Amino acid sequence: MNFNTFAANQDDIEHCAQADNLTEVLLEPALLARQGRLSLDEAGQLALIARQQSLRPVLVWDALMPERLMVDTRAQLTGPFLSMFDAVRVSDIGAAHWLHTHYPDLPLQLIVETGNHNWPALQGWCDIFSPSLERLVLSIELPEEKLVEYCHRLPVGCEVLGVGLILLFYSPRSLLAQHLAPDADTTSYIEAIASPDDSSSLRPLPTVETRHGTLMFLDKDQFILDRLDALRQAGLHTVRLDLRHLSHAGQAATGIVDLCHRIKHDAAGLRADWPRPIRAPFFKANKTTAQFGRMKSKRHNYRDGDTLAEVIAGDNGRYVVFQALRSFAITEATAFVLPSGEILPWAPPSPLRNLNGDPIDMADTDQLLVTRWIKKACVGALLKSKS
Repeated sequence: MNFNTFAANQDDIEHCAQADNLTEVLLEPALLARQGRLSLDEAGQLALIARQQSLRPVLVWDALMPERLMVDTRAQLTGPFLSMFDAVRVSDIGAAHWLHTHYPDLPLQLIVETGNHNWPALQGWCDIFSPSLERLVLSIELPEEKLVEYCHRLPVGCEVLGVGLILLFYSPRSLLAQHLAPDADTTSYIEAIASPDDSSSLRPLPTVETRHGTLMFLDKDQFILDRLDALRQAGLHTVRLDLRHLSHAGQAATGIVDLCHRIKHDAAGLRADWPRPIRAPFFKANKTTAQFGRMKSKRHNYRDGDTLAEVIAGDNGRYVVFQALRSFAITEATAFVLPSGEILPWAPPSPLRNLNGDPIDMADTDQLLVTRWIKKACVGALLKSKS
């Protein structure tokens, strides 16, 4: 299992070269990366220095771009620039496709931290970008059990965030400049602390704005550096160490040598000494779907073979419209079930009629049926043959 981290200058790279098990550095040009500050020339120079230090330089292209910006960006990635890097990591599928098509020998690291959490999606990206794809950057929303499974099953290496800021919100829009720096140009890098208007909550949320949009982070760091044993045994390829928010000005990897040493020799002590509050909200279990069952309408529990028709429209005091879910005789109807689960005896105020207004004895599948207004009727209510 290897480590990687971000680098912003030569000092960062020299420190990374001294760190245990750290094999590659992530370089962020402002043109391509959401939090990037480097020019293309600076990124290229750092890539050469990284190779001299026996580190893999990886170009970060995690910005999501509209077509016009994508075209302009591709035009600037000419000459030998991309050949200076051992891999490129991307979020934008269009960027990944362009690299895969025009630079098939350049390894791809696809960032799938947002969405794409299920096995068919991940396997699909492996198939689409093979053989260029060398790694998937997985989400912290995947629990340990799923991470272990994917490390075993996926045909490419996997990476996960070991420590760093937890992204809460991203928008491609500028949300800070108009309030904090109205005269700033489009290339500015703005850092701020945001807090909710609710006076009962004063949580300081780190917020960053760049040319690519606005990012808001949790006031606690993701931290699983003391829980890596199962992932190591499963074959996790890389653990990302994101120290950008804790580094000295102009740097991105302050303290990386000591960090890598303590991960190996004193992970528990490292957790106790971490300078910010820490958590791993999804590592043991992702319970974000636990309430879905309670949120789901109860009427789904009543849709079975005894269901005859469903209310699809109505006008209070005037009429109710049913759609027949199967063919049935009108005399079969005995109960009216509301979405709340309340069951009422079926006693229509007038016969069921077709759209021509004629009373009917039999209904066909998908036929629309109309009757006078029924008290408590609402869309989703069901007509059933049994209660």
